[in-house]
Amino acid sequence: MRAFVLFLVVLLWGPALASAQPAPARPSDNLLTRPALQAVVAAQRNRDAHALRPHLDADNAGVRARAAFALASVQDTAAIPGLLSLLNDSVPLVRTDAAFALGQMPTGVPGDALLQSLRTERDARVQRRLIEALGKTGDATSLRALLRLRPPPPRHPTLALTIARYGMRGVTDSTASAWLVEHLRSDDPWTRRNAAYALGRVDALAQGRADTLRAVLGDIARDDPAAMHLIRALGTAGDSTTAVRIAEWLRTAPDWRTRVEAARALSSLPIADAPRSALVSALDDSQALVARTAAETLGALDWSPNRIAAVGAWLDAHPDQWRVAAPLLQGLARNDRPKRVLSAVARWRTERSPVAYAAALPALAPLDAPRADSLLQGALRSDDVRIATAAVQAVTARWERLRPDGTETAFRRLSGAVRRGDPALLYHGAPALADSAFAPRGAADTLAATYRTLTTPDDLEGMTATLKALGTLGGPAATSILRNALDHPHLAIRKAAAQGLSTATDSTVTAAAKPLPETPTIDWSYLRELGPHPRLVMETNRGMVTIELDTEQAPQTVQAITRFAREGRYDGVPFHRVVPNFVVQGGDFARRDGFGGPGVFLRTEATRIGHRRGTIGMASAGKDTEGSQFFVPHSMQPHLDGSYTAFGRVTDGMDVVDQLRVDDRIESARVGAKGGQ
Repeated sequence: MRAFVLFLVVLLWGPALASAQPAPARPSDNLLTRPALQAVVAAQRNRDAHALRPHLDADNAGVRARAAFALASVQDTAAIPGLLSLLNDSVPLVRTDAAFALGQMPTGVPGDALLQSLRTERDARVQRRLIEALGKTGDATSLRALLRLRPPPPRHPTLALTIARYGMRGVTDSTASAWLVEHLRSDDPWTRRNAAYALGRVDALAQGRADTLRAVLGDIARDDPAAMHLIRALGTAGDSTTAVRIAEWLRTAPDWRTRVEAARALSSLPIADAPRSALVSALDDSQALVARTAAETLGALDWSPNRIAAVGAWLDAHPDQWRVAAPLLQGLARNDRPKRVLSAVARWRTERSPVAYAAALPALAPLDAPRADSLLQGALRSDDVRIATAAVQAVTARWERLRPDGTETAFRRLSGAVRRGDPALLYHGAPALADSAFAPRGAADTLAATYRTLTTPDDLEGMTATLKALGTLGGPAATSILRNALDHPHLAIRKAAAQGLSTATDSTVTAAAKPLPETPTIDWSYLRELGPHPRLVMETNRGMVTIELDTEQAPQTVQAITRFAREGRYDGVPFHRVVPNFVVQGGDFARRDGFGGPGVFLRTEATRIGHRRGTIGMASAGKDTEGSQFFVPHSMQPHLDGSYTAFGRVTDGMDVVDQLRVDDRIESARVGAKGGQ
């Protein structure tokens, strides 16, 4: 009987010899020339679930598939029974889109139904999406059942990521951890990498595995992509002996991203002299993002006099490298070198760009000198919001260090920043002002008065931050604002109000469903001119980047981005956010600091494009709040899948993306229609 069962499992998993490499995201369905499919997309754009559900029963398979695909964005739980029925459809594309949509549902997907479909499904793409859906929606019981199914080796990379997806939702199991550890030595590089990613991403999966992780790290090749994830896992699961090994990877790893993770991991470990020396040496790394990460780790450590001298010598020798120098200034401040810090910050105020000066201001937080106080006061009053925002963060850090002393001063400064009503200042200042120490001084009244001056879409992030802060403070002024915000047209505001009111009243408050604000219509003739895969070519100050866009999966997004580019709105716009081995982000042509947009919200478009290295995705402040900002990951970031609109991939120039730093710029952006022809 056992032999028969094993044979049956192999048979049902079907032609499982497909490559473990990621398959193309979604086959073309000729959306740009088919009005019936365009009608489905219109319902998706309008978030009209009632209009979408009947399309699941359409005679045409393309319509059924597109309707399922659309429901992945709408996330209508009432459609779950219809989507489950499509798992039995005769057309693989329909089944794949149905499985994908089920994975996007917030609640209500029965794990046993997905498992039953997986037991009989023979198409490799459908299998992958079913496994993925289980990771996004399943519970501990379905996780154990999935592992008992024993997917064949070509499904192992998907299974490893699925275990990570379970874990990121707090669902872990000892058998899952054991499976990951076992497959760290897989012959398949994709399985190795994904298993390491899961252990590095979910602390609970790596706990108690430090010895094994060190052993595997000692055996794998220096250029193995799994190394960066193993090092990340050891940063939380390791000990002092781990630090020495990781320091060696910092010195010698050929992949800059692995060196970044090594520098970052050392911030979480007790480290002796050798790792500290490796960090100082890394300040001269050929990759600027490695040097910056090493500086950030160093800046948080206690330094010996010799180390202080070495850092000082480095600063003297590299006067123009402000991105690396800024966290070192924080280290000097922490290590009792106030005169040098104050001199540097004062000099940067007049000699550096506003972005550089803003980067230096956090170094003032550990200092109590009158000169530091004067510099912070001046920065808080700056007309450049980037400088004022950095000052708010420094004031907050100083308050956390000195409390309860200086309460009145901190309140006066934070409330003054909040009253300016700028979304960046509110984003950082409102949570700080929510401290209970400020409640007797009228923090709720200040926040409430400021909130009344704000409007969407420009102030969205400031509004949500203020509502959450009001929820923390509570009281009549706060609850009045929160109750009124429950009727706001935008869901992000209503959700923040519901969250705040739940906190303030110690009850459960939910945001009511309402029609979303208007969003740009889709111009199909324009998209036909572009073609299914237009190219966005960005000339940056560090070189050219070419991105192939996916019109069929993200039509509204591609329409908006290409129009912005053709209008020249991206020309001269900086990259305002660069997180080493995570993302490069830019596209804010309104404010250029990450808090601006085009004045209208786009809809989130769930696509089957995974967030791997080189994917281009839309930044947002929550579902259906996309505007003009985009990001490109340095490495795989599957935890972003489904939450952000991925709408293309870098096809040339990823080496340029790797070199981009904060305040680098898009010199020009142009669009090539029909695949650049």
